[in-house]
Amino acid sequence: MGKILNTQQSSVFLVVATRQSARQFSRATLLGQSLRNFSPTLRPKLLLYPNNEGSHLQGLSTIYNLAIEKLPDQGIVAFVHDDLYLHDWYLNQRLEEALRYFDVVGLVGSVTADDDQPSWCFRLDPSLRPQRVEGQRASGYLNHHNPYQPELDVYGPTPYSCRLLDGVFLACRLSTLKNSGLRFDPQFDFHCYDSDFCRSAESLGLRMGTWPISCTHGSLGKFDNAWISQAQLWLQKWHPLSLDKLSAH
Repeated sequence: MGKILNTQQSSVFLVVATRQSARQFSRATLLGQSLRNFSPTLRPKLLLYPNNEGSHLQGLSTIYNLAIEKLPDQGIVAFVHDDLYLHDWYLNQRLEEALRYFDVVGLVGSVTADDDQPSWCFRLDPSLRPQRVEGQRASGYLNHHNPYQPELDVYGPTPYSCRLLDGVFLACRLSTLKNSGLRFDPQFDFHCYDSDFCRSAESLGLRMGTWPISCTHGSLGKFDNAWISQAQLWLQKWHPLSLDKLSAH
């Protein structure tokens, strides 16, 4: 069960799944460490799903859907990885501003993602292996690995409308989710859930885009066999003709 760990008056909820226990979270994760630097009046509420491993393991889509049902009808929700360090103390204000322009907000994304692209930055090549998408228009700034020595990766100008957003941080108004019925597809547990969510949002006529929010991601993501399997599921759902062509090689 998710547990709301503070009762401040912020209208922003962070939904986070972690392998760590609730007690370890604030010291053992980048997100927890960063939240300790927020003053109580600026700190978003935290809906934490701890001990998410072993026999208790649930996919992110399942957890995020549970959180949507648990949370109130008003306010803002951000689905965030536990290895994201939030530098921006004014996160609440940033999201209030961003959601005046977009229905779904991220940090980085693809402006010109193709219909057969299961990730904002990767696709499957003819051998069904991960291949970085070259030449596309992208958006956003993000530091990686060390929050104390920023060396920003610059993907493109932000704010900017996008077709696909990176799942390290996805924010929406709760009323948008409740009224539109937008949800995460549970078949995408730890990969491609973000691009599936964006395609679903697009099919509902919702606007997506990036916003300048200072963050560090502790990794560059994994594009391993698990990702390949989920990418094929994504193509089967959203672009089966492309999967048929790839499988024919």
